[in-house]
Amino acid sequence: MSFVKAGFHGEKRQLLMGTPARAVRSVSDDELHWKRLNTKEYQDLVGRCHASLHETQPLRQMEENRPRLQGTTDVTPKR
Repeated sequence: MSFVKAGFHGEKRQLLMGTPARAVRSVSDDELHWKRLNTKEYQDLVGRCHASLHETQPLRQMEENRPRLQGTTDVTPKR
């Protein structure tokens, strides 16, 4: 998290870091695409939760072969 001072005006596609926030570098096309995929994934997850969540009892232990959540985009974690 960074603190951005009131009245700060930066350039488009700048990566800001620190407290106070300062411009570190420009964001590449690939990074911007990755960020957009993650944002879409999160937005889709909200709708999915509203449509499918229901009250259940807590599990005492992990179920065998428990299915993993499948995403809606081809986004992969950064390494």
